[in-house]
Amino acid sequence: MKWANEEKFLEEQLEILVRLRNQFGENVIEIARRARLSVHQERMRELSTKNPPKRPAEVFGHSAYSVSAADPGILEYDVLEDLESRFAVRIKRCRYADFYRGHGYPEIGHALHCALDFGEAKVFWPEITFTRTKTLMQGDDHCNHSYELAKENDRGNYYEPL
Repeated sequence: MKWANEEKFLEEQLEILVRLRNQFGENVIEIARRARLSVHQERMRELSTKNPPKRPAEVFGHSAYSVSAADPGILEYDVLEDLESRFAVRIKRCRYADFYRGHGYPEIGHALHCALDFGEAKVFWPEITFTRTKTLMQGDDHCNHSYELAKENDRGNYYEPL
């Protein structure tokens, strides 16, 4: 989907969510986040079954592809590390962050987009530890994504609770 089409969809979605939140409270955003995560995890589960990852970079690759498949300009990033057991990337620009911050609703953007990263990595490859301490959506100058294969004794502690 070209960004112009995506942006129209986001504007409509944002207007609906803001109206629902105004009428029913903050919990609406949490409900939308959980529903979106659930749907997204089902898709990632299908992808991982059809094409299981072999390297941590492939987890990011599927995530980035799902975001930017039709419009490569949606994300701008630099790969910082690409090893067999670890992949790290610095995202310098995200049009989703630009959109939600520009409309004054970065918290909704974070709930509907950024929060998916943890659950996506967990479903796509359970032995991956995904970490991120900065997001453009929350006002940082970049997003720092890191995917690392869990050591044998770390398995089970591989995602941030949502």
